Amino acid sequence: MSPRPARIALALYLLAIYATLGVVRTATNTLRDAGILRVSVAVAFVLAAATALWLIFRNPRNRTRRVVGVLAGVAAAYALVILPMKSPEEKIHFIQYGVVALLAYASIPDIRRRYLSAAVFVAAAGWIDEGIQALLPSRYYDLRDVAFNAAAGLMALAALALCSPRERIVGTDRPEEVAFDADHRGASGERP
Repeated sequence: MSPRPARIALALYLLAIYATLGVVRTATNTLRDAGILRVSVAVAFVLAAATALWLIFRNPRNRTRRVVGVLAGVAAAYALVILPMKSPEEKIHFIQYGVVALLAYASIPDIRRRYLSAAVFVAAAGWIDEGIQALLPSRYYDLRDVAFNAAAGLMALAALALCSPRERIVGTDRPEEVAFDADHRGASGERP
């Protein structure tokens, strides 16, 4: 995804998160009363994992033992963080703000500062989320949720870095930027 569509998707996604803060508690309470909140959260994680795997493995170059090993490590890290959590609502932060981090990453054109900028952005977006909740009568501000949002972003960005060998080698995983980067090297092969 190029930066402009990613920025639009990120803006719409955050707008959807912020706009539903007042009603999401009603939805989770309805699911809890029906006895299916935990199952719903589990299904959300399965769908998120399936989507991530599809995105990764649709590229034949990613079908290696190394990528499978990295993904197993990433899955173990997520399990270590998420499984001990008692509240299903807290677990959803890791999907919501993982997606925010990945969209923020895709929307940043500066390849040299992409990870840091995306991490700072997702932390700020998560803090704004909690700030909005402080203004709503049915919600409250929780610093733990701010930390969950930031951790979700960092974990998603770390997973992206680990799963993208091209990112580590060239500094990008966007073909147009690889071409730009190769065209703008000096005579010594160094970046300008």
